[in-house]
Amino acid sequence: MLSAMVCEIERYALHDGPGIRSVVFLKGCPLTCLWCANPQTQKKDNELYYDRGKCVQCGRCMQACDWGTLNLADDGIRIDRNHCRLCGKCMRVCPAGALTLAGRWMNVEDVFAEVSRDMIFYQQSGGGVTISGGEVLMHEAFVSALLKKCKEHYFHTAIETSGFGSLQSLLAIVKYCDLILFDIKHADNEIHKKLTGVDNQVILENLRRLGESHGNIIIRVPLIPGLNDGEDNIERIMEIAGTNRIKEIHILPYHSLGREKYKQLGRTYGLETTGPPEKEQVATIKRKLERGGLYVNVGG
Repeated sequence: MLSAMVCEIERYALHDGPGIRSVVFLKGCPLTCLWCANPQTQKKDNELYYDRGKCVQCGRCMQACDWGTLNLADDGIRIDRNHCRLCGKCMRVCPAGALTLAGRWMNVEDVFAEVSRDMIFYQQSGGGVTISGGEVLMHEAFVSALLKKCKEHYFHTAIETSGFGSLQSLLAIVKYCDLILFDIKHADNEIHKKLTGVDNQVILENLRRLGESHGNIIIRVPLIPGLNDGEDNIERIMEIAGTNRIKEIHILPYHSLGREKYKQLGRTYGLETTGPPEKEQVATIKRKLERGGLYVNVGG
């Protein structure tokens, strides 16, 4: 039975597509965007979260660990993540819930059973199910099967994708999509590599090919101060939209709400000193895109 590692199923979402939605976040992404708000979705393997704020430093997790990967320090528990087996023993004995796993294996039937609980809200609001990441293109068979099942029950379906993956996977998945939310991080290839770890040639080619066969694509641009908010980049993204006959762009202003997740995963956040863009700057960019004939939504 087809399965994937799921980080979260967000219910009653009012973003990532029309109406009231369920958003399924899968684990695994080939990009490592500096501003990623969901770092727990990057690695395809499971990971251990440690919430220092909940920890009572009772030491039960250390006693339960058969591998000696947990040690008590002045600032809480230290985890040797290179040797942790993710067996879950520490998590099960923690009285405060300070240790949790980032993902869980679910099959198509499991996920569908959960998202179908809100069928009445989809019907009343014109909503449905959005599959996000991580990167959906890493899970072609699972995503295709889940979307197909959703369509059989007349749910509106959408995916969010970076576009980085095989064209074959993309075209297989979008057969069951009503809407595609396609991220463009930066128009310049070299800058894109520095910001995300991959180039954008595959992404732009996939967008071109997708535009030939699918009429409902929205470009989404995460707006990161000092990294991709320059006038030249905005103009080039506008050109990309025009070339591919795309009429709508969503601007996603940077926020740092995912910063705490990096600490819980034992990682360093790369944009510690970056703040959100000024409202007037966002408004100026919005007006510029609108003058180019695009419908623009801020916030997705």
